[in-house]
Amino acid sequence: MGTDKPTFEQIEEKLGSLTGQPGVAESHGALCGLLCGGDDLVDGGSWLRQVFPDVNPDAETEAVFGRLGAKTKSDLNDSCFAFSPLLPDDGQSIELRIEALGEWCQGFLLGLSLGGLQQTDQLSLEAQEILRDLAEMSQAGGYQLDGGEQDERSYVELVEYLRTGVLLLHAELGCDRQSASAGKLH
Repeated sequence: MGTDKPTFEQIEEKLGSLTGQPGVAESHGALCGLLCGGDDLVDGGSWLRQVFPDVNPDAETEAVFGRLGAKTKSDLNDSCFAFSPLLPDDGQSIELRIEALGEWCQGFLLGLSLGGLQQTDQLSLEAQEILRDLAEMSQAGGYQLDGGEQDERSYVELVEYLRTGVLLLHAELGCDRQSASAGKLH
């Protein structure tokens, strides 16, 4: 099993063979939410069944999702900030990419709650704001587009905000988990 992150298209192909499948972006968002929320399970592709219980992947599909999980976990913990959300590439239409961005945010919020985050009022004001923004971004499919270069620039800015926001949440929630487990040791 390699450490390369599967591409959007590879995940889409594997999801296409499943019944009741979530979208690629939503799946990756849910995985990231689980990891940020404190669930380090990422045991093969079992995280997919945790988030989407109706999905029953075969061994090959589970292996692809296992690679995705391992690579995502590694990227979230990378000191060079290698993490990026798995979204369609720039060759796709802006409408499709914005819709996928909204689905990614929906998945992230679901995964975060399944991963154990219950009290957001304990988070920093910045983290609370990021969560509110992600909730708003989850409705991205309804955005009105102008059809110009500004749409592209706005999309790039949203993706970068999402990327850095998730890294901040991961770091903040990771510190909370470390503090909690350190307190249990004493």
